[in-house]
Amino acid sequence: MSQPTCDPLTLNHTVELTIASDPKYMKLVRGLVAAAAEVIGFVKTDVNSLCLAVDEACTNIIRHAYGGDHNQKIEMQLGMHPDRIEVKLRDYGTKPDPAKIKPRELHDIRPGGLGVHFIRTIMDEVVYDHSHEVGTELRMMKSCRKN
Repeated sequence: MSQPTCDPLTLNHTVELTIASDPKYMKLVRGLVAAAAEVIGFVKTDVNSLCLAVDEACTNIIRHAYGGDHNQKIEMQLGMHPDRIEVKLRDYGTKPDPAKIKPRELHDIRPGGLGVHFIRTIMDEVVYDHSHEVGTELRMMKSCRKN
């Protein structure tokens, strides 16, 4: 059975979700990302990769912006388009130092620290917006690969 191709219909919808910064909600986030990507027509491997990138980004928000506090807010916006998906994640925590938002060296073998590497490898565009008075907005975009 062949994988679906990107839906040529005029699809321009936005789905929004606000969750607490608790890892128990990551299953809900991954499910929503997967469902949106499947509606657009992403191939299964790209659906899985998108879920990984968004999960890693949310995990970084919980760990770094909120210092592990599970009672803060993460806002997610999914822009669904015929040829791409756009994900915005907004937090209201500690702003990261832009110079420190980089993946660690892959030859540095140890657990953790690869989230930024996965995000930048998987997504076609990654933009950290630090212009807000409080917190950060991460914008990511992935084009829909056609068979």
